[in-house]
Amino acid sequence: MNSRLDFVVGQVPKRPITWTVRDELGINSLALTDYTGAQVLIFGPDGSLKTTVAATITDSPNGLVLMNWPEVSPFDTAGDYYIQLKLTNGSAADYTTGHKASAKGLGV
Repeated sequence: MNSRLDFVVGQVPKRPITWTVRDELGINSLALTDYTGAQVLIFGPDGSLKTTVAATITDSPNGLVLMNWPEVSPFDTAGDYYIQLKLTNGSAADYTTGHKASAKGLGV
């Protein structure tokens, strides 16, 4: 996933996002064999959590995670959003580096 995404207010993207989770240096993919689940957290321009979306670890040895967009747009207002991946195993959780997403009005 690129480090910045651009959307339109109200947009419901059709193409899923695929993450390659990388090691601390950002060079090699990180095996996700220690994790049983994944979620995507989307924070609004005001910093509040807008939605949590289920994600799927599709290739654990190569660190790949897939997220299909929800049916309702998380981009309800113009501004900068923050998207972060949460990896879980039981009650334990780890978070990846987040990515910025920008939502603008149509035609802006």
